[in-house]
Amino acid sequence: MGERFARLRGSAELGAAVVIQRLRHTAPRRILYSVLGVALAIGLFVLVAGIGIGLATGDAAVGSNADYWIVPESESSATLPVSVGGPQLGGVHEVVARLSERDDVRYASPVAVTLAELTHANTTEYVLVFGVVAHPDLRAGGLSAEPLTPGDPHYANGTYGGPKTNEMVVSTGTADLLGTTAGETVLLGSPSGTGREPTRMTVANVSAGSASGFDSVPVALVHLSELKAATGDTARDTADQLVVAAESPAVQDDLETLYDRTEVVTRSSASGVGADADLALAVGGAGFVVSLVVGSLFVATTIGLEVRRDRRLWATLSALGFSAPSRALVVLVQTGLVTLAGGLTGIGLGRIGIAAANAGVGRYVDETTVAVFSPEVALAGLVVSAGIVVVTGPYVLWLTSRGTAKAGLSA
Repeated sequence: MGERFARLRGSAELGAAVVIQRLRHTAPRRILYSVLGVALAIGLFVLVAGIGIGLATGDAAVGSNADYWIVPESESSATLPVSVGGPQLGGVHEVVARLSERDDVRYASPVAVTLAELTHANTTEYVLVFGVVAHPDLRAGGLSAEPLTPGDPHYANGTYGGPKTNEMVVSTGTADLLGTTAGETVLLGSPSGTGREPTRMTVANVSAGSASGFDSVPVALVHLSELKAATGDTARDTADQLVVAAESPAVQDDLETLYDRTEVVTRSSASGVGADADLALAVGGAGFVVSLVVGSLFVATTIGLEVRRDRRLWATLSALGFSAPSRALVVLVQTGLVTLAGGLTGIGLGRIGIAAANAGVGRYVDETTVAVFSPEVALAGLVVSAGIVVVTGPYVLWLTSRGTAKAGLSA
């Protein structure tokens, strides 16, 4: 038993030595090409598997918090977040106050959208103005409400007698149109025919916007009560929609009972992310097959060339008494080491690809994750690597026996 183990160990060490020799001296390019080929195949699988997991899990689309929009039934996720002029929700400040008292709600805010005139110096432009109850984590129209004073102080329980902040956040698109910068004053115009004087607003911040595509769009963000006061719409406490950030998806059932004829839209459905398990399984299965085929072709080609080139080595090992199983182990160790190196490299490439995919999609859909990297995905990548060895092993072994026979005849 000990002698057999020693032979196996010697064959394995010889296989590793052959790989090191080729990498250092005789065939470094072919070894590196083999590793790179497997790495690209495994990296592709890890990326596709990560996307499959992202599709299968709704939580992956919204990160650690579940975000919801409450919109009238006639609206749809395609109108978010710029619903203008449609049915509105009433009593929004009271509803938001109740929601904000819940432990599982991070923040809640109405969002009203109005097309209004902004004037700076001698320039007047029409801009989409978003009115909100400010919270540092809230984004509306692609702009962060963090520069605004938290809450909606001017509302004052419906009296509109509280202090005005006259704060406004504008996008770079708005700033470029008006030629304004942070700290300057702009005039928020009232609807024509009302006879109301424009409201002087101070630009609290110029933002590049979120990745939702509003960076170049002329938009602005203000407190809801100040927007209503400027437009003469203080008789109704209305908004186009409500946005809620919750720590648990369990809040969705309660949100659906707040209003009649409304719909609760989740962030995942609004961003088009989320699918059933069958689709995710199909995506992962396709990635597995493609990666296995591509990786096997690379390994079979490059290792096969090396085996045929070193046919005298196999004949020499046979003459020295290496049995067919021992020679097979030498070849399988070479194939396994190359594939393992490619697999580990590929897992790293796949993780980079997942991060790049999330960052790329995140530029257009705020806080969206389309692919997930997990230890299970990494383990699956190693399984694919083992599969490549299994698929290519018989072919490489056949070349070895063929090379031994030819070398023996030529001798």
